[in-house]
Amino acid sequence: MFDRMRSGWQLTKKAWGVVRTNKSLAKLPLKGGAFALLVSLVFVVPGMILLGSDDTVLDAAGIVLIAFGSYLASFIVIYYNVILAAAANEALQDREPDIAAARAIARSRIPVIAGWALVSALVSLFFAILRDRGGIAGQIVAGLGAAVWGLVTFLVIPVIALEGIGPVAAIKRSGHLVKSRWGQQITGDIVIGGIAMLIMLAGMLVGGLGIFLVASGSTAGLAGGSLLAIAGLVIVVGGAVYSGATRGVFGVALYHFASEERAVGPFTTAELSSAARSK
Repeated sequence: MFDRMRSGWQLTKKAWGVVRTNKSLAKLPLKGGAFALLVSLVFVVPGMILLGSDDTVLDAAGIVLIAFGSYLASFIVIYYNVILAAAANEALQDREPDIAAARAIARSRIPVIAGWALVSALVSLFFAILRDRGGIAGQIVAGLGAAVWGLVTFLVIPVIALEGIGPVAAIKRSGHLVKSRWGQQITGDIVIGGIAMLIMLAGMLVGGLGIFLVASGSTAGLAGGSLLAIAGLVIVVGGAVYSGATRGVFGVALYHFASEERAVGPFTTAELSSAARSK
């Protein structure tokens, strides 16, 4: 287990090294997250307000706003992830990423991205309903199902970006590549997620302390607390950017290894072979 996690750490460091060398890659998940947050504020928040209304029509309007806003936010995140995958592909081929060209690729994939966003949203909704209404058994089944779904669809974004096939075909292609090459668990992604979680947890603790100091009402508490709250927000955003950009690079590297049996960028064949548990 420790050897596997050590290998995952090496993969994560190399993926982040690609991002540090090509700083434009880090801006993409930041922009995608910012636009998705803006859409949520415009549609989801008003929808939640209407959802609390006693009026049936307003209640229905709230549901529509929440559903539309959630879908649109998901579409935006996926759109920027496809741009990231296309740009990361250039970086891993030792070429300067052309963000304009990567955007053009994503624009040409808009129907596919829209379809994948819908499929992803419906599956997430299904698991959420199963967790909420299925009791303990439902929570267990939903957890297992979500884990399998995440594994099967792990390479969907690189497949969409680099092959341009439809959402259903992309799911099948991703599942086939993962199953044929690895098997049960992508270790590198677990390490990336774990590091990102620790960074964001630290940010939330710093921000929480800042809010506590601001609430104390003292002048020193207000000044120091405001700085801590801002620092906490920056740390949380940094963790999210780190996770998104590193996962994007890692996913493209795994895609090339699974589909072409070759290592790209700073990764080695041995490292990518050990990126998951054996079948």
